[in-house]
Amino acid sequence: MADRRKDKSGKVLRKGESQRKDGTYMYRWSNNDGERECVYSRTLNELRELEEDINRDMVLGVCRKAHTLNEQIERYLRTKINLANSTKENYKYYFNHVIKESRIGKTKVTDIKKSDILLFYNSLTEQGLSIGTVKIIHKIIRPSLQLACDDDVISKNPADGCTKDYIDNPEKKFALTFDEEEEFLTRITLRPRMKRYYPMYAIILKTGLRISEAIGLTWNDISMDDQEISINHQIQYRLLNGTTQLYATDTKTSAGRRTIPMTDEVYQLFIEQKKVWMNTKKDPDFEVDGYKNFVFVSHMTGKCMNHNSVRRMMRTLVDMNDEREIKLPDLSPHILRHTACCRYAESGCDIKVLQYLMGQTDIKTTMRVYNHVDMERVKRELNRLKQWNQEQKSLHQNLHHFAVDLCENM
Repeated sequence: MADRRKDKSGKVLRKGESQRKDGTYMYRWSNNDGERECVYSRTLNELRELEEDINRDMVLGVCRKAHTLNEQIERYLRTKINLANSTKENYKYYFNHVIKESRIGKTKVTDIKKSDILLFYNSLTEQGLSIGTVKIIHKIIRPSLQLACDDDVISKNPADGCTKDYIDNPEKKFALTFDEEEEFLTRITLRPRMKRYYPMYAIILKTGLRISEAIGLTWNDISMDDQEISINHQIQYRLLNGTTQLYATDTKTSAGRRTIPMTDEVYQLFIEQKKVWMNTKKDPDFEVDGYKNFVFVSHMTGKCMNHNSVRRMMRTLVDMNDEREIKLPDLSPHILRHTACCRYAESGCDIKVLQYLMGQTDIKTTMRVYNHVDMERVKRELNRLKQWNQEQKSLHQNLHHFAVDLCENM
């Protein structure tokens, strides 16, 4: 009987096992397709743990031949034909700037353990990345590895549950008070170069349109006869194919495609916007992916408004705090949208109608606004209750006097 092979310490090696010159161990085997593969380990015990995983996967029919995580992510992104362009570009950005040059990115998916992903995420937070950013990266890694599971490359997804301890503490969203809302609109009229944009900001504030929806509006989307606004696309301004540019996409969600009736106030604002539009010199050849005749046009470029310009003008208004009695908080287009949503909710708008008007798919998102209570809302409700009590008291007094007069005249 031939002598059994042993390592340098005299331990008997199994079939396929060998010790290399540097003292590490290697295991070679044939996969289910008959192809030769090998794995390496520092110790024999670790090697045999890998062998157990390999043998189990062989029984389950799992193919051990795998890509690196980088290659797997690229493969996954190629399969996502329904991803919005903005989302895909966002994923590509974080893949190229965070994952691609990392050690885990260059590791084969078959060699990635859950602890590797946990340690990678922890290193990102230590580098100063926010929890929100880590969760975006997780949205890239986890489905990519799930695709490897579905392809029988790995038996389970090591990324499952890796962000359960990452709890967001987002800044509390706020709505403008009535005084702040009035102050915001007043400040626009005080800036000579901004006065022409008053209807645009007021329409966003009164309708709750997303900034990308408002900028994307064309006059074909506006029916002055029916007093309706058709939301059927949006214009984004983000990194695309290596350059920051305007491009058209579908609405953010299927619920985002909607028709919004105009209130009388919004109708008048569109009349004013038409006057502004008529007096603005426009670029006749400008279009974005086939869309043209935009409602909100820059007087500087003659093209549709730029997202950054809208935000920059809002920051200019906040900078007026030192010279104004009422102070404005930091503003963004989303704050205007949130304010509109809160106004609808405070007026008692049916929650399903509110969900429709805001173009939100998940009613939980609408409920968070609907149930939002701040001190201004509490004071308004108490004042409303006080007024109602006074009216009831006055009504009872009038009824009492009427009854007394009636008895005296009988």
